[in-house]
Amino acid sequence: MENREFKGVWIDKNIWLHPELTLIEKALLAEIDSFTGANKAFFKSNETIQTEYKISRPTISKSFKKLEKLGLIKIRFDGRVRKITYQAASKTFKGSTKENDMQTVNNLHAASKNVTGINTNEIKDKITSKKQEVILLPWDSETFQKIWNEWKKDRKERQIKSYTVRGEKAALHQLYNDTNGNEQHAIEAIGQAIANQWRGIFPREKKTRATNPSKEQLTNYLKNGDL
Repeated sequence: MENREFKGVWIDKNIWLHPELTLIEKALLAEIDSFTGANKAFFKSNETIQTEYKISRPTISKSFKKLEKLGLIKIRFDGRVRKITYQAASKTFKGSTKENDMQTVNNLHAASKNVTGINTNEIKDKITSKKQEVILLPWDSETFQKIWNEWKKDRKERQIKSYTVRGEKAALHQLYNDTNGNEQHAIEAIGQAIANQWRGIFPREKKTRATNPSKEQLTNYLKNGDL
């Protein structure tokens, strides 16, 4: 990654006024924007961001997913390197102001008066969309994300009821506990569940292979009574 002459981070008003972003997400997006001019990309890893921002990796992963979902960034993987770019088309966002809010209210009143048979609540529902909760994965690698999506796709194709948000969180938490936080073990368990057409994921217990004591250990045992 090329060096830059760092003079601070200037936060674009469209980022600062965005009503759906937290301060951390605004700062992170401004940081990405400062790197991605002239067709360049943002290469910092989650580990580096964690060190510089002093925030947890789950928070970083959640922020990236939210920014990508809002169309503010584009994430690509080039081999083992992640490239993130700020989407210029999203810079046209206009922040919420009292004038804009008042105009929205006036439009609602006008619509309810001029259109027959339309419930005002229905109009409000079209303007205000419910935010979808972001699911945090216990591992943020691309490999785990792909195998987890394959698992959900496989369940759907076999007409198994889709996870609720709470159900998916519980399944991921259970998988993490059953594999003792071992990502590779979890990936293997999901692959096994798909291959066997199971309705759930049942990680097999990792067995440790017994080893015979060495000659030195045997001699020590005969002398001292322990290996």
